[in-house]
Amino acid sequence: MISKEQLKKGAVPAFIVLAFGAGLLVHNFYQRWGSAPKPSVSSSASLAVPPSAAPPPAVEPAFVEARDVDKIRTFAGAQARIRGRVFRVGKSSRSNTYFISFGPSRASFTAVIFPSSVAQFEQSNLAPKIFEGKEIEVTGEIKDHPQYGLEMILEEPGQVKIIAD
Repeated sequence: MISKEQLKKGAVPAFIVLAFGAGLLVHNFYQRWGSAPKPSVSSSASLAVPPSAAPPPAVEPAFVEARDVDKIRTFAGAQARIRGRVFRVGKSSRSNTYFISFGPSRASFTAVIFPSSVAQFEQSNLAPKIFEGKEIEVTGEIKDHPQYGLEMILEEPGQVKIIAD
């Protein structure tokens, strides 16, 4: 006769094997019926794009004024060009990160230069502190950070253009 302990010892591996088998079965069904149908090619024609086809022209990022925070928010996750007068350039003493603020409040748009990129800006004669009080245009991806608000990470000097003093 089989004891309860022997039954428990045999039930655990059996359960694991059954769970694995059920998962494998579900995976196969999903792969078979969940994926898009593959196009059938009845002729020997190639579906490749001919090499003479030119790539599509680069799309110019949208232009937005820095003071229009609501409009900037609609571009979160996308490329944009933001133009405005820099209110203040701050530097974190703890992380050596520069914050280029376009307004007096925390709700205003901010461009961020991390320490890993500061040397590139300084070599291009664009030390972050020189932006203070100037009208500039920054280009890059808009991020709506839950803690810091609307920001753009500047990784290279080509993302910044000084418009006016």
